[in-house]
Amino acid sequence: MNVQRVATGISELDSLLEGGYPKGHGMLVSGPPGAGKTILATHFLHQSCKDGKKCMLMLTHVNVESFLEQAENIGFDFRRCLENGTLLITKSFEVRTNKIQNASRLGSGIGFVEKDCVENVQEIPDDIEVVVIDNLDMLSLYHNVEEFADKFFTINDLLSTKRCTSLFLIGQEESGIKHSIAEHIAFGSLMLYTNRDERTGKGIRQLYIPKMRCTNISLEPVSFRITPAGIKIENIFQRDEILRDALESAV
Repeated sequence: MNVQRVATGISELDSLLEGGYPKGHGMLVSGPPGAGKTILATHFLHQSCKDGKKCMLMLTHVNVESFLEQAENIGFDFRRCLENGTLLITKSFEVRTNKIQNASRLGSGIGFVEKDCVENVQEIPDDIEVVVIDNLDMLSLYHNVEEFADKFFTINDLLSTKRCTSLFLIGQEESGIKHSIAEHIAFGSLMLYTNRDERTGKGIRQLYIPKMRCTNISLEPVSFRITPAGIKIENIFQRDEILRDALESAV
C-alpha cells in the first residue's frame, strides 16, 4: 500500500520516515519534561500551516500566549496563521484552570475537569487536516488504566475517521503502563529522551522511533540539538564515528 506522507517540518526526520508522518494517522510523541516534545510538534504545525493545511492545536498545559512566545523564540510566528484561520487553538488550559478554581471554591474534586476531552475532539471541524494535542498528561493523571485506554482509543479513532494527521504528546509516567497502551493504539511512536555522553559528561538529547506502521524504520536512535531555529537532528552513530576518527588521528 502506497501511504501518503505529511512533512514533519524537520528535513532529517522526513528522511527517517520516508517522507514524513503517515497521512491520516495518529503518532504518539513521548518523553520527560524538557526533552523537546512541544518543539517537535511546533515544527509540524508550522510546516503544515505553511503548506496550506488547516490545523488545530489543543493546549492542556500552557496558555495560548505562552505557546506563541515559545514558538517565536525558535523563529515560528503563528499569529498570522491565527488571523487567517489556518491555525485554530483551543483554550483547554484556560478552561481547565477556571474549572479547577471553581471546584476549589465549591470544595469538590478536580478529576472531572478532563472528562470533556473526547467531546473536544468530537467538535473538531471537518476541514481540519492536522491536529496536535499537547498534552495527554492530565488525561493520564485523572483516569485509571482502563479509563485512559478507552478514552485514548476513542480520541485516536475519532481523528483517524476524520483523516487527521495527529500528534499526541505525553510525558513519562512512573509505571509506564499507560504509555505502553497509548503506544500500542497509536499508528506510530516517537520517544525523546536525554542521556549523558560517557566521554565528555555532557548531556545529549536523543530520538528513538520504535514504531511507525507502513514505514521502513532503522530502529537506531539519533541525537539532536535544540537550536535557536528549533530541532537539528544528526545521526548519533555517525557522530560517534567522527569523534572516534578524530581521536585516533590525534594519537
